[in-house]
Amino acid sequence: MAGCEESFGFYFIFVLLTYLLWMDLSFFDELAVYGSNYNSTVASKMMFPVKSVKLRMTEHIDHYINLPLMELSEEKLGISSIPGITPNVISAFHFFCAVISCKFAISEHLAFRRIGCVIYEFRNQLDLLDGVVYRAQAHKKTFVSGWGSSGYLVDAAMDFGGGLLMAFSLGVFLHRFPPLKKVRIRKDVEAGVGLLSEHYPTKPEKTTYSFVHVDRRTITITVLMAVIQVIGRSGFWDHFVRSYHELLELPNPHYPKELQAEVLNYRSTWLVMWLWKISSADAFFQFTLLAMLFDKSWVWLKMVFYIGWFQIAGVIALSQLHLMEVRAYLNAAAL
Repeated sequence: MAGCEESFGFYFIFVLLTYLLWMDLSFFDELAVYGSNYNSTVASKMMFPVKSVKLRMTEHIDHYINLPLMELSEEKLGISSIPGITPNVISAFHFFCAVISCKFAISEHLAFRRIGCVIYEFRNQLDLLDGVVYRAQAHKKTFVSGWGSSGYLVDAAMDFGGGLLMAFSLGVFLHRFPPLKKVRIRKDVEAGVGLLSEHYPTKPEKTTYSFVHVDRRTITITVLMAVIQVIGRSGFWDHFVRSYHELLELPNPHYPKELQAEVLNYRSTWLVMWLWKISSADAFFQFTLLAMLFDKSWVWLKMVFYIGWFQIAGVIALSQLHLMEVRAYLNAAAL
């Protein structure tokens, strides 16, 4: 049974990565061919008619799976036209789904924890649906955040609460069922050798290994550091999305539109934005769900603890340097 699960897991990850890679190549191929400025006639023939900064920096599963599903649901079911359905109502409902998911996530049974992962992924879809409904009701087609609006604040609060619930459920589960770690134990071959070592030569010691539970303090610190890291990822992702949006998408009397589009299509701009697709808080949660799905939560958290800080620090530094260079280039060209 375990071998069957491992085989299924391998093929599941292989198919998922292949699909996401193919979609990534298609997305950036359209960027290379059509650029960022095109008319509605051209857009109607494209696989990805919208290529805003936010969408370019949206993590892969949301971008290529969840968002198309929610847009299709809106198109076929007309969710935005249902009386009483508003973006804030959907935001509240996806927080409720997070609560239910976390109840399953603390179960000792892997099957129940996997159900919790599925429910939380549904929560992620609803998190995108509130934006789809907002754009449909406001008759907008641009995929941008409504910074400062009441809907933005409500959605951010529900997202923050849902993320904290996931972290809390992970912590509770690991405290209830602490993972094992391998420790080395050195034992004398014969009892009492240590007492006679001053008078008689001792025999060589034999090294043995044992498995012990990870202590609760280590679990708490690891989960807490993961929470801090996710908050940082979320804040910096939002900062750079807004910075690039204001610099390259919003009309600016000092920057020609063609120049903004040119910079937006630079390979370096693509690279920085793609790095945020795999470095955002949403991407972190998707990786966490995959780890929970295959019962590798502790392995994932340890990797985040030891490697995640360097990874996100590198992405932030590269993004800030690129943003400074882009701003300097636009200012110099505007003179």
